[in-house]
Amino acid sequence: MSLDFVTNQEIIQAARKNLTQDIWDYLSGGAESETTMRRNRLGFDYLALRPRVCVDVSKIDTSTTFLGQKLRIPVMLAPMGSLQSITPEGGVAVAKAAAQFGSINFVSSVTQPTLEEIAASTKGPKIFQLYIRGGLDWCKEIVDRALKAGYMALCLTVDTAHYSRRERQMMNRWLPPSKRVENNTRIIKRC
Repeated sequence: MSLDFVTNQEIIQAARKNLTQDIWDYLSGGAESETTMRRNRLGFDYLALRPRVCVDVSKIDTSTTFLGQKLRIPVMLAPMGSLQSITPEGGVAVAKAAAQFGSINFVSSVTQPTLEEIAASTKGPKIFQLYIRGGLDWCKEIVDRALKAGYMALCLTVDTAHYSRRERQMMNRWLPPSKRVENNTRIIKRC
């Protein structure tokens, strides 16, 4: 990230300038009419940091561990499908960013390039997100590939039997690449 950014809002504005309306809506939107997204934001806004004054802060350590891996700060990158729509490197760009920052990347099972290519792109720890959408043989094949590629754990997603209804995308008549494929398991098998 460029040192030219000094606020989160500047990062958001730069991203908005670099993305088409369809991709921006996919990135910044949510399922259905986005009610849950607004509620989550409201809940987050209720949290506050308690200022500590007259306290020695010369030796602050924000690091923590997760599954035995040291994290620079307690932040991990959530899985997001179709990253190749946002940046040509797709999941590799996110893996590189997580490794450089000292975080853990959760790799979506519906992004490109393949799960093996993303794993090989950095030495940083990665967790593979597995959508449960196939039979036991299919799941075993994907799990075996993730283990062989060096993923440290699996993150199971079981709440989405099919792609969610996203009104913002419906108004634009846009679908992410992983949904455009008639048989979604073909995309996942290439992961």
